[in-house]
Amino acid sequence: MRRLIYIPLTVAVVAIILGMAQTVEAEETFLVHLKTGLKKDDAQICVAYNIVWAALEQGYKVKVLIDAGAINTYKVGWNDKDKIEGYKIPKNLRMALSDQFKVGIDTVPKSYGEYLTLLKNRGAEFYINSGFLIVSKIGKPDNLLDKVSAKFFKPITLKEMVRMRADAGYYMIY
Repeated sequence: MRRLIYIPLTVAVVAIILGMAQTVEAEETFLVHLKTGLKKDDAQICVAYNIVWAALEQGYKVKVLIDAGAINTYKVGWNDKDKIEGYKIPKNLRMALSDQFKVGIDTVPKSYGEYLTLLKNRGAEFYINSGFLIVSKIGKPDNLLDKVSAKFFKPITLKEMVRMRADAGYYMIY
């Protein structure tokens, strides 16, 4: 009789421990570092968006660091638009994303501007190198996001960037 009590109790304890392990894993940070601009290689930044979505789906806390040449991708031009917001996502890629993430094709963004918003709304946090914003004259000391299209990007210092990288459990660079 005692054995019968111990078996369900052991199963319950193992289930609780496994559940806790999944929670810890879900809290790990997955850092995606975008450094290559759209003008230099459009595949890099486009694939990075897919990785961000996949990491979010896996339950990671996703942080995206916009740095170096990638910053120019989000610089607004004369028409108040950046280089990527109207950039269309090919239909075959949209279909592949629909299949991979088990969502309807209508929920997959049609442009990378829509994609950025989707990622933000799903919980990705976006950071941007404040020093590069000033050096490149995209930002001003009193308005770092002056010419940046995505006003939800959070400017951070070099020390904060180092801490972010050191704290990340997983790191991918594009």
